[in-house]
Amino acid sequence: MNIGIDIVECERVKNLVSNKIFSQEELEYIKNKNGALSTIAGLFAAKEAYFKAKGSGIIKSELPKVVIDHHKNGQPFYKNEHNSALSISHTDTTAVAVCIIF
Repeated sequence: MNIGIDIVECERVKNLVSNKIFSQEELEYIKNKNGALSTIAGLFAAKEAYFKAKGSGIIKSELPKVVIDHHKNGQPFYKNEHNSALSISHTDTTAVAVCIIF
């Protein structure tokens, strides 16, 4: 089992919305959340937590391939990593994500 955690200040991500970081699905999710910085920061923190759990460090070309989706109840999950758990939380100014890979 490997664990990764990341915390992101929302202001830091306001210019990160692009297909070089987020998948098309994630860009739609951000749009549906009215581009809320806390949403963007949460998704970005989840990606960074994933790479930390993998022990690889961030691989920029892989960022849009690490896709975060949500169950109907709102619980986030990694769409491409079935042996994992993800939790995201945020305030208006900060987001945090924890990734566990089994």
